[in-house]
Amino acid sequence: MLDIDYLERVANYFDSGDCKFEFENGEEERRLLILDFLERLMELGEKADELATKLIFKDAYASLLTEEGVAEAEAAEAEAKGTKQ
Repeated sequence: MLDIDYLERVANYFDSGDCKFEFENGEEERRLLILDFLERLMELGEKADELATKLIFKDAYASLLTEEGVAEAEAAEAEAKGTKQ
C-alpha cells in the first residue's frame, strides 16, 4: 500500500514541468483530469498531515485527557518558563 516509487514519479511529473505543460497544451478533458488529480492529492495531503500529527503526538494527547496528565503538562510548562528567565 505504501508505494514510495509512485510518489517519486508524481513529484518528478510536477518538478519536470510535464504537468504544467500537459495542462497548458492539453484538451479540456485532460485539463479537468489534472485539476481533479491535484484536488484529490491536496485532500490526501490534508488527511496525511492530520494522521501524522495524531500518530506522532498520540501520547501527548492521551496524557492531556486526564487531570493528572494536565497537571504534569502545566508543571512542565511552568518549569520551562522559570528556567528561561
